[in-house]
Amino acid sequence: MQRELPVATARELERPETAEVLLVFLRISHRHLPEDIRIVSDGTDYIMDGATWIGFDFEIQLLSDTDAPPRTELTVQNVDRRIGEAILAMDGPARLDMEVIAASQFNLNVEPRVALGPSVERSYSARHLALVDVGGDVLQLTGTIRSWDYTQEAWPSMRGTQDSFPGLYL
Repeated sequence: MQRELPVATARELERPETAEVLLVFLRISHRHLPEDIRIVSDGTDYIMDGATWIGFDFEIQLLSDTDAPPRTELTVQNVDRRIGEAILAMDGPARLDMEVIAASQFNLNVEPRVALGPSVERSYSARHLALVDVGGDVLQLTGTIRSWDYTQEAWPSMRGTQDSFPGLYL
């Protein structure tokens, strides 16, 4: 899993106050969704990489960085019943990609906001995550975001048995 966090960005995130606003972009995809859900942690829509990201209020923290597999919690206000119904109807984990981008990378004088250049500099990226343990009520939806736990894979993953490799047993 790619997780890049430059030292300058880490310091900015850990400061008690800052002049820079950092936006979290989430893309949720699942085989039962007609199209990906793209949301950004702002009240205004954004256009990035040719796609529209819907401004939406949610709470999230960066992934944990301990000896355990990376994980965090996501809380989304259930203001639109369609979003809650779509997420709760998923049969299995949804795929989630998360990016943190500085608001200064966008033209903040137009709506929807657009990138200032052909590409934006990502301050933090975490891809190929799974949205699991989703639950909700009338007010909010909650879920756990985690990555693949490589420590749970069998080793060796393949065994040289006669059924698997008949050419070895002639």
